[in-house]
Amino acid sequence: MRHHWGVRRRPVALFATAAGCTLLGVLVTTGEATDSRTSVREDAVSWAIAQDGTTERGETNCSPKIDRWQRGMGLNVPPCRVWCGAFVHQAYKRAGINLSSRLIDPDRSYDDAIAGRRHLRQIPVSSVRTGDIVFYKFRNGVRASHLALARGKPSNGKLDTVEGNTSNAVRLETRGTQYIVLAARVMT
Repeated sequence: MRHHWGVRRRPVALFATAAGCTLLGVLVTTGEATDSRTSVREDAVSWAIAQDGTTERGETNCSPKIDRWQRGMGLNVPPCRVWCGAFVHQAYKRAGINLSSRLIDPDRSYDDAIAGRRHLRQIPVSSVRTGDIVFYKFRNGVRASHLALARGKPSNGKLDTVEGNTSNAVRLETRGTQYIVLAARVMT
């Protein structure tokens, strides 16, 4: 049973005996705290997965949908930009969290995660869960050049992700965790 305050209540029956008396059927509940951020992260990933296969026109970084995602960050289009950050931003926006438009630049967002700014907080790669943001470095001269959303926990040195602007499309990927240069959790 879930209540509006984000605490899952689970009934527990107590059976006790004391001095020959049996107390049966006393019902108490224990609160199992749930993290409301977990459902936000799951909502963001669900939306992102539903976008699998969305493509840009050629290699332009443009399409009507991708342009809307960039405008949703408050950016002017054109110019069309590398859009992995716009994809992550839109996923969280759909889940109710408006992240910074700095997400369009993974290298700048890297700084935000390390400093704990703009709803991002650095976490260990081993702590990555569904909806966390992972940063990759695929080009020289920056600390991070690509963002993705984790679809689960790392397992056997691999992480399932959903990514925008991967081979000009939204794609479900599995990458080695050794390629992650930073992991961040979205804080509300």
